[in-house]
Amino acid sequence: MNNKEQRSLQSFRRVQGWSTANDDILKAAPEAVAALVGKLGEVVARMESGATQQDVQHRLSTRSGTDAKSRRADVREAIRPIAQVGRTLRGTVYGISAISKMPGSNVDNEGLVKAAISMVENATIFKTTLIEHGLQPNCIEALQTAAEALKASVDARGLARSAGVGASKGIRADVSQGIKLVSLIDAGLHPVLRNNASKLASWRNAKRVTSKGVVGAIVPPASAANAPSTSPATTETHAA
Repeated sequence: MNNKEQRSLQSFRRVQGWSTANDDILKAAPEAVAALVGKLGEVVARMESGATQQDVQHRLSTRSGTDAKSRRADVREAIRPIAQVGRTLRGTVYGISAISKMPGSNVDNEGLVKAAISMVENATIFKTTLIEHGLQPNCIEALQTAAEALKASVDARGLARSAGVGASKGIRADVSQGIKLVSLIDAGLHPVLRNNASKLASWRNAKRVTSKGVVGAIVPPASAANAPSTSPATTETHAA
């Protein structure tokens, strides 16, 4: 969630807090206003959930957040004995040179998966020869399993990226909807607040979207609405 989205979320929370603290005002407004506040609460819940998903999926999409490194090592260890036998028998077993090379150490995970699958296909032809020359009976199956595990790890990272993008798009849509809801709430409250300067000032303070954000969703108590502000002036834009 970027700074602008965070500031919007804080604004929506302040509107919720103000509505709770000024229930009498809400009851005096048209019934639809309370319903709009309820919808805003749904937007807040979705944004908070989306922010959590963004964080989780970002972690899962990073190299350190996956098990690709260990899976990669497993693949190379499974290839190594097959390639070693292939190199040793070159010139004595026709065609075995096809399984005699290790993938380069700098090949990426996608490339390593492809090399492993190719090795499985080619080594199957020489399975009996490999076993006769000391390899485990399941050496090819072990390589197949290791390659599939690495592929699953790579795919999971891609899925995490996609999920993170989806969460970000959802948050942007919720910000837009939240701003519209606050504007409608503001329109509904205006007739009730227009002759109450202190409550009107309190409401405007609650619904504003600050330039730099604030810590928490702070809404001044209704009893303190007439007290002079001692906080530094903050450049602001309005949700409505």
